[in-house]
Amino acid sequence: MTRSFDVIGTTVPKRDGAEKVTGRTRYLHDLVLPRLAHGKILRSQHPHARLVRVDTRRASALPGVLAVLTGDDVEPRPFGVAKDQTALKRGKVRSVRDEVAAVAAETPELAEAALALIDVEYAELPAVFDPRVALVPGAPLVHEELGGNAHTLRYQFSRGDVDRALAEAAAVVDDTYRLPFVTQACLGTMVALADWDPVGNLTMWTTTQVPFLYRRDLGEALGIGGDRVRVLQPPVGGNFGRGLDLYPIDVIAALLALHCRRPVKIEFDRVEEFIACPGREPCTIRLRTAADRDGRLLARDAHVTIDNGAYTSWGSTTPYVMLATVAGLYRVPSVRFDTTIVYTNNPYSGSMRGYGNPESTFAVESQMDDLAERLGLDRLDVRRRNASKPGDVNPQGFVLTSFAMTECIDAAAEEMRRDPPPLRPGWKRGVGYAGMFHVGGGARIYRSDGCGAIVKLDDFGKVALLTGASEIGQGSETVLAMIVAETLGVPLERVDVVNSDTSVRPWDVGAHASRTTFVAGNAARLAAEKVKRSSSSSPPWSSRSRRSGSTSRAASCSCGASRTGGFRTSRWCGRDTSGTGGACSSPRPSTTRRR
Repeated sequence: MTRSFDVIGTTVPKRDGAEKVTGRTRYLHDLVLPRLAHGKILRSQHPHARLVRVDTRRASALPGVLAVLTGDDVEPRPFGVAKDQTALKRGKVRSVRDEVAAVAAETPELAEAALALIDVEYAELPAVFDPRVALVPGAPLVHEELGGNAHTLRYQFSRGDVDRALAEAAAVVDDTYRLPFVTQACLGTMVALADWDPVGNLTMWTTTQVPFLYRRDLGEALGIGGDRVRVLQPPVGGNFGRGLDLYPIDVIAALLALHCRRPVKIEFDRVEEFIACPGREPCTIRLRTAADRDGRLLARDAHVTIDNGAYTSWGSTTPYVMLATVAGLYRVPSVRFDTTIVYTNNPYSGSMRGYGNPESTFAVESQMDDLAERLGLDRLDVRRRNASKPGDVNPQGFVLTSFAMTECIDAAAEEMRRDPPPLRPGWKRGVGYAGMFHVGGGARIYRSDGCGAIVKLDDFGKVALLTGASEIGQGSETVLAMIVAETLGVPLERVDVVNSDTSVRPWDVGAHASRTTFVAGNAARLAAEKVKRSSSSSPPWSSRSRRSGSTSRAASCSCGASRTGGFRTSRWCGRDTSGTGGACSSPRPSTTRRR
C-alpha cells in the first residue's frame, strides 16, 4: 500500500527562490566587513620557468598597500590530493595559473596597481603539454624531484578473460576518444574572505561545498589545525563540483589577512575564473568492446590517460567513477581497466558534475552504436539485450538495487515513434540514444560518509533543523525542511534550516555524489522522529501546550556509512540530547553494496 504524504510530493516554493529573483540574496561577493582589505594574485606569465627574482619593493611602497607576499615570505606547506603544490610558488612555476605573489590593499584598484609594480625575472624552461610527449624519455620534468612525469596514482581492475573474449568475438570495436578541459562557468566566480581574531582563530567565508574537510585541509596548510578554523558558507552562485577541494585562493586570503591584521577578500573576475578555476580533466580513453553475433557483450578493455596538469586535485581521481560505467552501465562479464596519469605544464583539474561519468559514458555509448552498425542490428535492440537489471552483480561486485534502463529505452523509443513535426526545407532529423547511470545516496570516498542533524522544537511550535548538509543552489534546504515537516506533521513554513556555520552545525562530509537527500535527509528524519516520540500527547504548537508552559525539545541523529567485513552498510546512529542516552539501530544495507 502506497503511503500518502501531506508535504512530500507537493509543489512548494524553493526556500531561497524569492530572495534570489528579487535580488535580495547577499552572496559572498556582496559581503563587506569593517576595515576590509582587498587581495589580488599575480600569476605566472610562463607555463614553465625558474623564478630568478621577485622584487616587490615598488609594490610595497605604493600608498594604500597593506601587504605583499611571495613564496619566500611564507612557510611552504604542501596541500592538495597529492600534497604536491603550495599556495605561493618558490623557485619555479609550472603553469600559467601558478601564483607568484599576492597583494592586499585598501581597494581592489590599488591591489591591481600594486601587482603591476612587482618585477619578476623568469628563466624560461621547455614545457610539455601533451601527456604522451611528457612520458617520452628526456621530456621536460614538471617536478624534477619525482624523476619523471608519470603520476604515482594508478587505477587498475581486471575481471574475467578479456583477451580470450576479444579473440573469439564476432565483432570488436576499437577506438580512441579525446575529451577536452571544461570549465564550470558558474555565475558566481571563486571568492574567499579571511579574518583572524586577536587570539589567532580564523574565520573563513568561502564557496566550498565540503566545509568540514575544507576546515581540516586549510588548518593543515596554515599550520594551525582545523580546530582554530571556522567556516561560513554564504549563498553561492553555483559550484558543480568546483568547491570540492582547497585551493591557493583560500590559503592566500588567510595569509594576507594574517600579515596585514585585517580581513581580506579575494574574488576572481571572469577572466581569472577561466584561468584559475579547476574544471573537468582532459583525458583520452582507448576502449575496446567485444560482442557475439547477437550483440551480447563479451568484454570491455579500457585504458584512460589523464592530463593531470601541474598539480593534483580531484580530477585525477575520476577513474573510480569511469570504471563503474565501463563495468556496470551494461551487462559485460569480462572487464579490464587501467590508467595512466601524467604531469604536464597545463593547469590542473578539479571535480565537475558527473565526476568522470560523462567522459566514460561518451566512449561506452559511442561503441554501442558502432557495435550495432558492425553487426547489422538495431541500436535500441543491442541496448535492451545488454541492459543491466535490478539485482545484477556487476564485475566490480556491486549489487544494482534499482536500474530502469530497459524502461527508459522503451519510453524513449515510444516517444520517437510519435509523429514528429514537419521539417523545414533542406533540414534533416537525426535521432541518437544514450543511457547513463550514476551513484546516488553517497559515494564511498572518505572513511565516513555521514551527516549529522539536530532538530529542535520550541515552545511556540517552531522547528529548527541544524544540518551539516551544504546548500549550494541544489535546493537541499527545501528538501530537508519538507522531510522534517512531514515527519513531525507540522506546516512547512514552521521549519527553519540552519546550515551555514561549522561552529554551530553538525558534521557532514560535503555536497557531492547526489548524496544529500538520502544521507542528510535520513539523518533529519531520524532526529525528527526522536523529537516526535519524546513529545507529549499535546504537541508544543497546540494552544493547550502553550498554556501549560511546555518546554522545548531537541534530538540529534547522524546518518552515515561504514564498512564491515567487505559489505557496504549504512548505519543510522542517534544521540538523544535530552540526556536519556543514545540509540543506534542495526545496520541496514545501502543502495549499493559489495558482495
